[in-house]
Amino acid sequence: MNNNLNHDLETKIIHWGHTSDKSTGALATPIYQTATFAAQTVEHFEQLCRDFGYVYTRECNPNLNELELKLAMLEDGENAIVSASGMGAITSTILALVKSGDHIVSSDGIFSHTKLFMSELLLKFGVEVTFVDATNPCNIKDALKTNTKLVYIESPLNPSLDLVDIETIAQIAHENKSLLIVDSTFATPIIQKPITLGADIVIHSLTKFINGHGDTLGGAAIGSKELIDLVKWPSLPCFTGASLPPMNAWMILRGIKTLDMRMKKHCENALAVAEFLNEEEYIEEVKYPGLKSHPQHELCKTQMNGLGGGVLSFKLKDGINGLSRDEASRILINSLQLCTIATSLGEEHTLVQMNGENLIRIAIGLESSTDIINDLKQAMDKLK
Repeated sequence: MNNNLNHDLETKIIHWGHTSDKSTGALATPIYQTATFAAQTVEHFEQLCRDFGYVYTRECNPNLNELELKLAMLEDGENAIVSASGMGAITSTILALVKSGDHIVSSDGIFSHTKLFMSELLLKFGVEVTFVDATNPCNIKDALKTNTKLVYIESPLNPSLDLVDIETIAQIAHENKSLLIVDSTFATPIIQKPITLGADIVIHSLTKFINGHGDTLGGAAIGSKELIDLVKWPSLPCFTGASLPPMNAWMILRGIKTLDMRMKKHCENALAVAEFLNEEEYIEEVKYPGLKSHPQHELCKTQMNGLGGGVLSFKLKDGINGLSRDEASRILINSLQLCTIATSLGEEHTLVQMNGENLIRIAIGLESSTDIINDLKQAMDKLK
């Protein structure tokens, strides 16, 4: 296992936590597609159970362990746990940390399924959640209570592409003795590292940019050993059972090796598309943190290393040639030929969908930015 701290990131992404197979010499990690592991004796089995060794894949598996080591390294965390989906990571983490009578402050505008979990399921368990506009950190501070156990934010927010100041909110949360959890799926550790900015736990949907191929689901939580151990036992194996299958872990490990170069291409393409849309006469507003016109561009420069990510959103003007915004948005999207109407993000393909209030979100892929722009141009021509 080559865990050399002096290596550059590109090298660590490939080598960290990885070793060739001891029995065969296979360089690619074998897929440990098994539910159970054999023990040598009763005493050995008891030891494995005490030490969280290889007993049952829902709790521990070599493919999952290698992925967790790599993710902890990428996010500068002490420990990580992977799950069957991003929602599996979110629910397992929060259920491990809260109890009836606790309070959570969450940024509004978060992923709809996360908000549903907080506003419906947690409410049934007696956990109160207050949603605020977290783009203004003062709103977080004003919402805190003595029983606020967690502050939960996303940055960038989905789908508005607004930013939340992680470092400032971490200070506010910690002054109240509250934990800060950050969903950093849109940014990835190539762009932004919430733990170094003060967050206690980072959440990722591995399905998105980290896997990068749109062919498997996965999620992860990264943080201190103390906190992640609470999620590893008993929350994920017992409360949610949201274990990541070994094959999925193997596929994500394969995808993660190109994360650095892929994210740079996603960002390069997204900036080119955003700049194009920003000059189009039919566009009312473009939201992309890498644009100088983004209201939080200065925060993007410090928090996201100046990289805007691979997702942008925009709105068409209302009344284009007598069309309502809704009508024009549907014509535009339905006229796209290269870009695909689909949910999710972080894949090779450029994906587009329309959210509430006719906000069009584009998850920029790895195609030629010129071809993506030309596809948008021909679709906009249909509005004429």
